[in-house]
Amino acid sequence: MAEKKIAFGIITRELKTLSPLTDFLDNALKYGHYIDKLIIGYQIYVDPGIIKHLEKYCEVILIQRGNCPFLINSLKKLGLSNEETEILLATPFLEKYGMVAYGTSRNYNLLTAIFSDIRYLYFFDTDIFPKILNRNEKNEYFFEDIDFVGSHLKYLKQSEDVVVTTSDYTGYYIIPRMDFPDLEKLLVGVQKENSYEYIKTVDSPVVQEQYLKNIRPTNKILGGNLAIDLNKIEMLPPFFSTTLVIDDECIKGRGEDTLFGPLINKSNGLCLDIDLLIFHNCFGDFPHKPKITIQKNIDRFYYACMGWIIRNPFYNWLHSEYIRDLEKVETKQRLEALKIGSKAAAEYFMDKRFLKLPRAFEMAYTKLDQDIEYFNRLMETWDKMKRLLK
Repeated sequence: MAEKKIAFGIITRELKTLSPLTDFLDNALKYGHYIDKLIIGYQIYVDPGIIKHLEKYCEVILIQRGNCPFLINSLKKLGLSNEETEILLATPFLEKYGMVAYGTSRNYNLLTAIFSDIRYLYFFDTDIFPKILNRNEKNEYFFEDIDFVGSHLKYLKQSEDVVVTTSDYTGYYIIPRMDFPDLEKLLVGVQKENSYEYIKTVDSPVVQEQYLKNIRPTNKILGGNLAIDLNKIEMLPPFFSTTLVIDDECIKGRGEDTLFGPLINKSNGLCLDIDLLIFHNCFGDFPHKPKITIQKNIDRFYYACMGWIIRNPFYNWLHSEYIRDLEKVETKQRLEALKIGSKAAAEYFMDKRFLKLPRAFEMAYTKLDQDIEYFNRLMETWDKMKRLLK
């Protein structure tokens, strides 16, 4: 494994804009960091003109999900069978539904970095920027530049057991402010009740005045603000997330990054929150306040609820296996709350899709054993791959 090679990795359905890729590349150059490779995991299309521009910065590696001879050949050359290669790269819902699980998408990039002799892999999402949102005494918002690569690198090198560095975001929270009867029951049903008071009362963005101060171990990994030391591969798991087909629609479960932390800790690795809240323009129109009554934001909230519901059964199982003191999740009570809350949401938004949430909840728990079986096969294959890499 290379001692210093650095790569950026992004996941996108299609690539038609330079930003935020050039924002991160320019930020790295500003602070004296050379990026060896840019790994773009895409699904449909990349603009050749954009790739040509990006190649002025560094080598660009294009990885198409479901169609990647480089990874197939690399895994087979390493010694994995066709079946084992399929476990790592399978995209069973791509052809019919155009969907690939978030975990699989990240693994395409992660494996590409491993087979490209990269030491440090940085992930950021296409609505994330290498700057911090702050606010002055006049209550005016402004951005502060930060050394994104160097900040993560400092703490990745802190000790031999630090595998991952991560942090949360500044900007508007992923759910806009809202309040309607039985909102709390809806949030209990999707296992987000701790956010109830915040969602009900706060409509201002998160800001950060000081950073790199509160450095602490964490299980909470954020995939859009993430750096990985690939030299510590013996403690590195794959990403994993689930999907659900309901009414002939494939919906992706969230949390492939959330599940990453406990698996690293289980392998005696350490994840650090480095207190660097880079900016997340999750609604795409900052500084305008997101309104939940706008259709695109209703859509986002609906799919977020679905994503949490699909994730939660496996999330709860994994934490019960790996974090023994986790509070017990009362599935029956959550489902009853969800039935009430989803009906209230459907009425409030005038959107019948929310009525599907309880059925999705039950379906996700019904397929939990199947998801666990696939996860165990993935982990066995990943462990074999790591042994062969040694």
